[in-house]
Amino acid sequence: MPTFDNPVTDAAEASAALRGLAHATRTFEDPADTYAVLGDLLAGVRSLRQVFDQLAAAHITARSRAHDDAQAAGATAALAAADELHQAGTLLDAVHDRVDAAMGQSGRIAWHPEPAPPDPAARASVEAGELRLTVWPDTPLGEHQRYAYRIEHPESGQSVEGRDLFTGAEAPVSPARAVRELAVFLAAAGEARQFAIDNPGQHTDDEGAFPEWLADAARQHQDELSVLIDRDPDLTEKMARRWVSVVFLQGGEAEKVLDVIDHDGTDAAIDYLAGYDFGEETTQAALENGYVYDQPPTGALDRTAIKDDYALTYSPFLGHVSLLRAHDTTPDPTLRHAVTPDPAPARRTVEREPARAGRRAEGTDWFARRPGASASSGRGLGL
Repeated sequence: MPTFDNPVTDAAEASAALRGLAHATRTFEDPADTYAVLGDLLAGVRSLRQVFDQLAAAHITARSRAHDDAQAAGATAALAAADELHQAGTLLDAVHDRVDAAMGQSGRIAWHPEPAPPDPAARASVEAGELRLTVWPDTPLGEHQRYAYRIEHPESGQSVEGRDLFTGAEAPVSPARAVRELAVFLAAAGEARQFAIDNPGQHTDDEGAFPEWLADAARQHQDELSVLIDRDPDLTEKMARRWVSVVFLQGGEAEKVLDVIDHDGTDAAIDYLAGYDFGEETTQAALENGYVYDQPPTGALDRTAIKDDYALTYSPFLGHVSLLRAHDTTPDPTLRHAVTPDPAPARRTVEREPARAGRRAEGTDWFARRPGASASSGRGLGL
């Protein structure tokens, strides 16, 4: 505590306090505290200015008692010391003005709370052979949820980071689901790399999406990536039921629905495609043609969305969409009346399913296509 009458003691205490302040101001938990510190320092500068003036006055007043080899020399030194202290005081005027200006600017700041540290549970990290894939939510870009990712090769120490993994205009997916989508792009890059090796001078659209070392690693771990692709942690529980096919579209008709997904999200696409569901008639057509599944069939480049009793599978890369309904449910009649597809949906369902069956017989079922089997037409990276 200050004595207010013992300059030696109070000077020692002030020095210790300044040392403590120098240590304490190395970090600020709350940057708003800087304003209060500046206010105290400004008051301190004013007091220090007064101290220098008083020290100078003490040298002048007592100069007759100042001795060196001769009294005259001591008095001269006392006057010189007083002059230097006056100069220091004058310099402190400029310090005062600068600190005062800094405090005025600091007072304009509205400090926001520090962002909460990332929740470790919000990250998903998996191994795919020698690769480690980690994905976490990043700041959204407009209506699209963005995901950041890191792909590491621990043995070589190489890694790649990016922030270009996006959802469509729909609710964010879990990081675990986003990892699956990242695996899809890696698998496509691996297949593109294999194609380039097998066909020198030829290229695919998926080439160059990742560095060559990563594309090579993905090429060598296609099986492990396939395991990640085939597992969808968000849908496992919802998929544990039987499903009947409602409609399958491809080409120009599918592009219309894919545009709906891009602009309005998967829920809007499901509502639209539900117009093709004629309830028991659709169920019987699916049973007669064998289009009943324990889980909605999906290929490596397909994405899946669930809403109520409907499952939507679609691929922007291969240009097709499919809607399935839980076998033990009946469609919402309001959806059927809300949308009137053209042409007649009953014929559409029956006619398109045999066409798909024919492709299966030829060994080219769209459900079994692998990443890179078909180039995308202008659709970017996204979930």
